[in-house]
Formats: sequence, C-alpha cells, structure tokens
Amino acid sequence: MTHPFLPRFGRRVFFYGGCIIVAVAFLLMMASGHPGHAGQNAPDNTAVVKLAGPRTVAVRAGSLLEQKLDISTVPKDQITTPLLLATGSVVAHLAPGSNPSEDRWQFNSIELSGVYADWQRARAEKEFNIKRLEKIRQLTAAQTHSQKLVVDRLRKLVATGTEAIRDLTAAEANLLQVQLEGQKAVYEAETALTVATRNRAALERTLLQDGVDPSLLENATSGTSLIKADVPELKINLVSVGQACVTKFYGLPGQSFIGKVKSLAPALSAEQHTLRVFFELPDPDNKFKPGMYAEIGLGTDPRMAILVPSDAILHSRNADFVFIGDGPERWKITEVLVGESIGDRVEILQGLKGGEKIIGNGAILLKPMLVQALLNEDIAREMQPEGVKE
Repeated sequence: MTHPFLPRFGRRVFFYGGCIIVAVAFLLMMASGHPGHAGQNAPDNTAVVKLAGPRTVAVRAGSLLEQKLDISTVPKDQITTPLLLATGSVVAHLAPGSNPSEDRWQFNSIELSGVYADWQRARAEKEFNIKRLEKIRQLTAAQTHSQKLVVDRLRKLVATGTEAIRDLTAAEANLLQVQLEGQKAVYEAETALTVATRNRAALERTLLQDGVDPSLLENATSGTSLIKADVPELKINLVSVGQACVTKFYGLPGQSFIGKVKSLAPALSAEQHTLRVFFELPDPDNKFKPGMYAEIGLGTDPRMAILVPSDAILHSRNADFVFIGDGPERWKITEVLVGESIGDRVEILQGLKGGEKIIGNGAILLKPMLVQALLNEDIAREMQPEGVKE
C-alpha cells in the first residue's frame, strides 16, 4: 500500500535512496577523522554518530555533522487550512421554479436520474400502503364490531325464545368469517407495506452508492447543489458531520465556496474503498453543473496545529519519522502521522505535542541510523523465543 504522504516527497525519496550509501560513507569518514591529517594526529576513535539505544541516535556535539543539522523548536499555530484534501463532484442540482421538486432535480447521470424516479415511486407506494393498511384495519374492526352486535342481539332473543337457535349459529359463523377475512386483509396489507418499505430502503442504498444522500434530496431548497467527496480509507477518522469545508471547482478557477459536512455514507464504496462525504452548497445562479469536478478541503474550522519543516520528515517502511531531542547529543526516532502540506511545512496529526526540539533540514543525513534502528528491532523480534510477547 502506498503511504498517503509519499507522493509529496516522491522526487526526494528517489534522490535520497541513491544517496544513502554516500551518506554512510560521509559519516564513516567523519568518524575516522580528516584524511589529510592522518599522519600528523592520532585518529579520533569517538564516533560522530551512532545508535545509543532503541530508536535513539547520538550525534557528537561540535562535529561537522551536527553543524549541518538545522535544529528548531516545534511550534503550535492556529490555522484554518484544510485538515485533508479530497476529490469530489456535483451530483445533483435543484433548479429554482414553481414546479414540484421531483421535476426540477438535475443529476450527473441518466442512471442516477432513473434510480431517483424509482425511489420516488417507492415512496409513493409506501405512503399508499400505509394508508391502505390503516383503512383495512378500520374496516375490519367496524365489520367485526357490527357482526358482534348481531350475535349479541340474537343470543338475547334465543334466550327469550323469540328466535331460533339456527339463526344464532349462522350469525356466529358469519362473525368468524368476518374475523378471518379481516385478518387475511390486514396480513396482505402489512406484507405489501413491508415489500414497499424494503424496496424504498434498497433504492436509498443505491442512491448512497451513486453519491447522493436521500435525506438531502428530501430537504433541499430551491437553488441548491449537492456535492460528494471521496475520502481515502486511511483518513476517514479525520472527517465528521458538521465539519467546515471549502470547495474549489476546476471549472470556476479562483473561486472558493464554503459549506459544512451534512452526512457520511454508512459504508465504504466497494470499488475504491473510499468514504462518501455529503454536503450542499447554495447555487441560485446555477453555476455548479452536475458532473463538475472539484477539490474539496475538509476540516477548515480554526484549530491549533503542530507544523514541522517538510525536511524533518523521513519516510521508511510505510511510516513517517522525525528526530526529537532526548537529552544532550541524543535524538529520539519518533513515528508521526502526517497531514497536509502547508507551504514548506507539514501538519503533524499524531506523535508530537508541540515544544519539542526537532531536526529539520539535514535530517536526511541521519536516515542510515533510522534504517539501522528499525533493522535492529526486526532482528531482536526474530531472536525472541516463541511465545514471548513484547
């Protein structure tokens, strides 16, 4: 799986990959002293850089290597830049007008328009069956009550000897028939309602899969466009209902439109394993044509963020790491979760709290130590006896 942060450093990764050997040679050269003075001075056996413990690197103070490291303190700043960027598009637009909304919806595909029409019919069928069931229940109750009155009257007359017993028996049989026919009619009406409800629910799931939230279709006002965004599975924990977002359409350069996340799909899309995020934008001038693509920034609410230089991030084994100060001459290899780039800085979502001392420019010179530290961890795990847990 490709790490979501790797594309922003693609060029650098290829370059650094070719330079790791050179970096190792450079570090070894500094550890052994300058060649030009080898005959004049005793060699310095103190390593310039070395692993001083699990995920801990020691860099000799005052060395040439240390002078090449740009060390700074991690700040916390209030920002409104998007927490993450996602691609999206306009899926539907409700044009202004006096006609019923069913006739004014415009969709980005014929298939979606057909599903919407089927969903409307399913809604009408459900509403019809709800009313039908209620009427059948009322009719059954009235017929049963009427027949019971007949039976009760005949029982009194039979008791006084003014009516024959066969008339009472016939009335009681009619009562049973009315009850059975009523139960059958109610059952058939309930079954029809259940089928209509299931059909409507199935069509609602189809609408969600096609990029439209049915609740937004029902509650949208005239001149509104419905937008969907697709968020990668690895970042779905960064989105939530009510989150502010900004939309920039490729067809409307230089313009930004503000909205809020209205709802999230209940499941990931089967094709791309992305989470559908739904929101709406006012569009009285019909600028947003169904099918238009957009770049959507999610999470633009003001927040305190931790920003570090892009050069401070080192990528290895589908993870990102930084070096933070851990005492004199000591640097701790720390795994972090990165967000979006903001100029020449990157937002850190997890792993740092702010205020740490960090290596920025020059951190790449220590990447051989990072690789070796991770390799040592692998070797240590392999050497553990079976059944031993860390």
